[in-house]
Amino acid sequence: MGLAASQAKLLSLTCRISDNELRAQSLTAAKMALASQTSEASRKYINALGTNEFIYRNYDDAGNKVYTALTGAQLSTYAPLKNQYALINTDGQVLVSELDAANYEDSADINEFLIKYGVDPIDTGETRTIKNPEYVEAYEEWEKEYQDWLNRKPDEKIRELITPAWDEEVPHTVGSSLYEEFIQNASSCFQYTLGYVTGNKTNCYMHVLTDLIGPGEHTTSSGQTFTAYPDSNGWDWNRTCHPITPGRAALTEAIKTAYCSGDVIPGGQEDVSTVYTRGNDTVTVGGPSSDPNMTVYQRAVDLLWEFHTDYDGSPTGGIANPDSHMKFFYFVEHDLKSMDEETEVIHHPDEWEVRDNPEYERWLEEEPDPISIPATIDERVYEYSDKDKAQWYVNLWHRMNGPSDYKDGEETITTSHTDTEVSSNGVTRTTTTEKVTRNRWDILEDGLMNSQDWLKYALESGAVTLERVNFSNPTEEGSGLKDATWTSIQYNNALDISEQLNETAIARAEAEYQQKTREIENKDKQIDSMIKLLDSEHSALQTEYESVKTVISKNTERTLKIYSA
Repeated sequence: MGLAASQAKLLSLTCRISDNELRAQSLTAAKMALASQTSEASRKYINALGTNEFIYRNYDDAGNKVYTALTGAQLSTYAPLKNQYALINTDGQVLVSELDAANYEDSADINEFLIKYGVDPIDTGETRTIKNPEYVEAYEEWEKEYQDWLNRKPDEKIRELITPAWDEEVPHTVGSSLYEEFIQNASSCFQYTLGYVTGNKTNCYMHVLTDLIGPGEHTTSSGQTFTAYPDSNGWDWNRTCHPITPGRAALTEAIKTAYCSGDVIPGGQEDVSTVYTRGNDTVTVGGPSSDPNMTVYQRAVDLLWEFHTDYDGSPTGGIANPDSHMKFFYFVEHDLKSMDEETEVIHHPDEWEVRDNPEYERWLEEEPDPISIPATIDERVYEYSDKDKAQWYVNLWHRMNGPSDYKDGEETITTSHTDTEVSSNGVTRTTTTEKVTRNRWDILEDGLMNSQDWLKYALESGAVTLERVNFSNPTEEGSGLKDATWTSIQYNNALDISEQLNETAIARAEAEYQQKTREIENKDKQIDSMIKLLDSEHSALQTEYESVKTVISKNTERTLKIYSA
């Protein structure tokens, strides 16, 4: 073989070896892919082992229990000895089959509806008085409106401000004789208060104040009411101690229209100032200043109530409380003495007018009208050859149609929608309310009505809920609304519905797993065979490659020797 031919042969062998190696890599990758398929088949099979299905319990004509896959058709199709269920969507509508919807649309009243299911109503010619379902529904609506109307009740009368409060300075006609009259009328108790009778200042200022305001009922500015009693043989803080003289009666009347001085003592409550000296005693004044908007009478009442706890039950009331003593003489030497001034400020309170409230009159006109629907109705009495079947479809009719025996399948509901708008001024939410009319029922197409998987998913996800017919008196014969009520129920609380392993799904998954495993094993064997062939071919090519390479090496060496000679 020439050098050129040998080199060409070597190049061809190199290409074949590379191709062989590439095919081997592809087969190895395919073998790894088979391993992934095996894992996926195992995962599907394991998942199927945990698959549950809903089972519906029914009874055959002989009363034997029969278990079938739960579907909407199983729930809604009539059969003897069955509890009656209905599927309800999230809008509260009952889901019916295409046949039930067509029968309802083609019926003008309940009797036509029953006839379509082979139930022939027989009119007995009799009637019975029952509660009108339309009245019950109308009353519930009226009661809500009436309660809302009551909650909006305004005041029957309103007060209107005619003249705002104002102060006025008027000439003061009371002379200094009233102040002196006070000192004289309170002579004995006043002397005990001064202290120059017994040498000790006493609580007799309570008797002085009681004499000043006079017997009767009095109320403090804080709302506390007490009674001052006339002179008697007993002693107490709220009993007068001296007969009523004309001068004292005039003073009692005068303090009701005179106002306190409001004088401020320098230094405030902690400071005291000497007013005068009588006998051997110096009388001092202290305490906060009085309110110039308060009458002298009201201040005397408040002080008496404040001081009365100092009383110890003795004729003189006991030793004076220093703070009370100073407040009392502030009242005497400032508030009473200010009545000698030539002018006084009179506070005129607000003037109000009480009149009828026009809003109340408008509210009366808005009272909801009474219900015009009769509370009872006369219902025709029908007999049925198959009372159980008749009751079933009577219940279905009223769930689709409402309480009437004549077609009225629509209902009006109130919906609300809130729009949120965010601006620089903050968040504004606007709620729009409107009334919408819709059917009480909706169609569930037959494909879904007969699908076990769909119903299981819909119940578990909350896309549909269940209602069941309950009877208040199951033993009583008859039909109509009297004893039947649709009641919401959780599917997992329904005794007719149970959950068990889905044997069919498990068997199907097992068969699929075994078939897939056999396919993978066959492909794996084929790949192993192909890999063995490639290994043999690779060894042969490698051997031939080394042989050609040796030939080229020898030819090259011989040629170099010829030319070097």
